[in-house]
Amino acid sequence: MSSSRAQAKSASTSSRTFKPKASEVAHETKKSIIPRIQTHYADKWGTWSYYFQDPLAQVSVEPDPHANPTNFSVYVDDPVNYALHWLSHSEPGAPVAFICAANEKRPGGDWVTGVVGYEERLCRRSTLSATLSTAGPGSHTKDAYPISSVGGIFSPQVVIFRSETDRSEPLMEEQWQDIPVCSVPPVRWPKVNMTSGVLQYSFADERDLMREKITGALAICYSRGITNIVVGDFGLGNGHRNPPSEVAQLWWEVTSSGPLQGRIHNIAFIFEDARQSTRSLILEDLAKKHRKNGGIIPLALANALREPPVSDYDEFLNMFGH
Repeated sequence: MSSSRAQAKSASTSSRTFKPKASEVAHETKKSIIPRIQTHYADKWGTWSYYFQDPLAQVSVEPDPHANPTNFSVYVDDPVNYALHWLSHSEPGAPVAFICAANEKRPGGDWVTGVVGYEERLCRRSTLSATLSTAGPGSHTKDAYPISSVGGIFSPQVVIFRSETDRSEPLMEEQWQDIPVCSVPPVRWPKVNMTSGVLQYSFADERDLMREKITGALAICYSRGITNIVVGDFGLGNGHRNPPSEVAQLWWEVTSSGPLQGRIHNIAFIFEDARQSTRSLILEDLAKKHRKNGGIIPLALANALREPPVSDYDEFLNMFGH
């Protein structure tokens, strides 16, 4: 290799953006940034949370059938970044909360090891792991884990100190912002069947549980005076695999009837990946089970597998229109 080519290669290599391992970022977050916030910004940001073991029993909310219906929107973006942008353009006293799919066993799941679920990544770019681990002043329960089947954890102030990705460099301290986060574990890998080409919960109990989790999350936010909500792929993706059209329907049902009717003003569904297709994951799993059992794949399932994948984003767009 000539000297000029070697120098060019060296310059190209050195100009590449270095990305540390997620576990290294987690270490910096846990050992350096969070302690700094707890020490130097304790009067501004509290790193604690409140556990709701049974939100519908703990929160008093009555429907308002005369209020305007909930306004839904669907976009492609990072959910937390979208929430921060929304908050920065909202009137004072109009908070925006993020409903985060949570690990029910431990705060932030395996966020320190580099797991790439959204909660884990958010823990690496914020104080979420600390808030989930610490009961707030006046809490009746000191340990929220394991989270109950219908429970949730509300963190009033989660400080976001990295933008874009969990492995980006920390922002300047004057750019740090906080948002409320409601952490609720969705139903995980329910049994799903296909009826007339539509994926549905096989068991009413699992659908009802998912509905109760959604209701509980919104009730927790409402109890804190929050009626503007951001939701990511809650209950979707490989980690949970709830049928997307059913999940979209449940959000509509919960806000249009029952105790929360007329109480939630705006919900924005924000998808990081416009191509993620939970439907395809479920269809492939159903086909795999038929093959494993030596059976013939039903015609409706075979036809669905041949169709172009339908993304979660498109499923929600079809449901909510914009």
